[in-house]
Amino acid sequence: MEQITLKKVVPLNELKKMLRKVVFRGLYDENGKPLKPYQKVKFSLAKVNPPKYICASPKIAINGQTRTLFSPQPTIYQNQLEIVRTVDIFLRKNGFRISELDHAIEYLWKGRGSFHILPPVVEKHTYDFKNGFFDLGKLSKRFKGKFVKDARSNLHELSKRYLNNFYLDEVSKISHLDIFNSNAPLINYGLPYSGKQDFYIICDGSHRADYCVEGLRKPVTVLLVEADDGNSLVPYYAFPVPFRPTIRLSSKLAEKMHLKLERDKIHLFNDFISKVLHYDWTPGGLNVSKLRSNKEIY
Repeated sequence: MEQITLKKVVPLNELKKMLRKVVFRGLYDENGKPLKPYQKVKFSLAKVNPPKYICASPKIAINGQTRTLFSPQPTIYQNQLEIVRTVDIFLRKNGFRISELDHAIEYLWKGRGSFHILPPVVEKHTYDFKNGFFDLGKLSKRFKGKFVKDARSNLHELSKRYLNNFYLDEVSKISHLDIFNSNAPLINYGLPYSGKQDFYIICDGSHRADYCVEGLRKPVTVLLVEADDGNSLVPYYAFPVPFRPTIRLSSKLAEKMHLKLERDKIHLFNDFISKVLHYDWTPGGLNVSKLRSNKEIY
């Protein structure tokens, strides 16, 4: 095993303060300042239990009730699982278990750098539906006061639903563009379902959760994030899908071997702004992940 050393145990209260400083990579207020997804939320610990039968998704236990765990990213990479397994071995040698973290741990991996490992983060999102389809009109209104930038640093408010004169570079622009993915009106979650529906979405730690519930066959402690201001959280960057079934590949690079993956993430927004809802963890002092894309975010 490569050399890993313990740097610091970050208590839960300190971790919460760090998370409140996390920002969106491309979502701004009217003054062009980055917005913070966790500025007004409540945090609590919960358990995610392994599935009991084939194709079932793990369940999150909350106040004596269980709910299906959803994911925006139904692909698991073997090389990431190997990293998780190596870190778990290190944790066990220091008296911790990756499945039972109720705090964060900062560690130094020789030759790679310093990192944080924390409980997988699960967000509770509430969406409006019409006969199983996302109510895109109401969804766009959820972005009132939230802006994206184009290549000229012009701000565009997302709640207007359409981007006008959106510059892709200093010269080329699109006159009129729907903010949502072109497939958004087609995705159906069940015709009988209208009104508000809750989704518990794992937003950081899919590989940690998979390692615990599939590999170890043990429940895993997660950090649950819920809105604390009477409103819902800012919608997540991709449509929620059940955690199982999944796609397993050796690495992100291996996707190039498959010309057409039959199941992969479906971004909420169109291709030009699909990454703006990703999080930048570094303002919170957390080194937990990086964006797996070179797509420009203004």
